[in-house]
Amino acid sequence: MHYLKEIICFFFVLYLQKKSLIRFNHDNFLMFPELELGQWIAAIAKEEGYTIEEVEYNFVDADKMLSLNREYLNHDITTDIITFDYTETKALKAEVYISFQALKKNAESYTQTIENECLRLLSHAILHCLGYNDKSNVQKQHMRSKEDDCINLFHVKH
Repeated sequence: MHYLKEIICFFFVLYLQKKSLIRFNHDNFLMFPELELGQWIAAIAKEEGYTIEEVEYNFVDADKMLSLNREYLNHDITTDIITFDYTETKALKAEVYISFQALKKNAESYTQTIENECLRLLSHAILHCLGYNDKSNVQKQHMRSKEDDCINLFHVKH
């Protein structure tokens, strides 16, 4: 029975609209209802003239994140998030990995709630898919401003 519960939690699927799929793979980590998060993510994309084809968020531990960094990015460090953007049209398609340990550490470091830091990382991935980058200091500041806008949008609507 535990296995069945894990599968249900791990592969909870949210259909927002026809051909739109947002999936959250986690072990009861999310602090918000998945329906609300899905609607919010779709609203972020819509504001930029995009729709969601398929976005999969995977919450993983630090070891898995380190493994992904080594395998795909040739980095021997762990990060808070990795976004694999497969978008080719105005319909977003991506696979996202978020380290729940890094999320908690970031929240502490930046004096944020875990909830807001989770929203920041969820929106960060979508913003990358929408074409925003964070390589330079100017880009980082712009990205942070857009993340703040996204977090505010969530709290206004929910």
